[in-house]
Amino acid sequence: MSDSLLATVLALISALMHASWNAAVKSGTDRLTTMGMVDATALVVCVVALPFVAPPNKEAWIFIGISTVLNTAFRLCLIKAYQLGDFGQMYPIMRGVPPLAVAVISVVALNQSLTGLAWAGVGLVSIGVASLVLSNKLGAIRVLPVTYAVLAGLAIAGYTASDAGGVHAVHSLASYLVYLFLIESIPIPALAIAVRKREAFSYARRNWKGGLFGGVNALLSYSLILWALSLAPAAKVEALRETSVVLAAGIGALVFQESFGRSRVICSIVVAAGIVLISI
Repeated sequence: MSDSLLATVLALISALMHASWNAAVKSGTDRLTTMGMVDATALVVCVVALPFVAPPNKEAWIFIGISTVLNTAFRLCLIKAYQLGDFGQMYPIMRGVPPLAVAVISVVALNQSLTGLAWAGVGLVSIGVASLVLSNKLGAIRVLPVTYAVLAGLAIAGYTASDAGGVHAVHSLASYLVYLFLIESIPIPALAIAVRKREAFSYARRNWKGGLFGGVNALLSYSLILWALSLAPAAKVEALRETSVVLAAGIGALVFQESFGRSRVICSIVVAAGIVLISI
């Protein structure tokens, strides 16, 4: 199998796994504890990996700190979005906001120009996200869940930018990733135990399979996308990864039996197409 074909397969599997771990959080009756179990899985893996990597250099810790704060904010907003809104609506909005935010910041704050393809992508993402916001019923906007989804998307844009700086500041990528995931995986499990107390452990015993499924998918999804990025151009890999937006809309319609499934799949395809154009 050629590197290009292998990268394509890896990116598509990663997309499915990314949508799957989000679906695992959505399916939990206690989404805070479910998210805690997902992170606890990553925490255990990182603890096991610690003896095999050196600590990051001093400069990298700044980025790890920033990413941890933003990633925790993302997780809290994700939990609230899935508590209040439909999976097939919330997930595509969260994935559509980051490239839109980056494009706007590039033009307004950094005075950079966009290509015609990028502007077309901005237009498609804007149309797709706006259509998803209105997909419940014409004119009926569920403000609170949409707000949490948008905030989660902005947090994604923030920690992605921080991690991009972090991987360039560190001497070893493996070291950065292990310590980043280690630190990021502590806040939500700790919060779940503090808020739910004994019920968190009782819930975990009853639903450990869902937490383990979500945690394994979350870790493998990111690992596979990094492998794919080492084999093929970033634009191609990122574009293939955004098929997770369409997969999530399909999961919402088929697995969670959410209303407006067909229209949300169409809107998600529009969002994914826009992200692909911006990536290119």
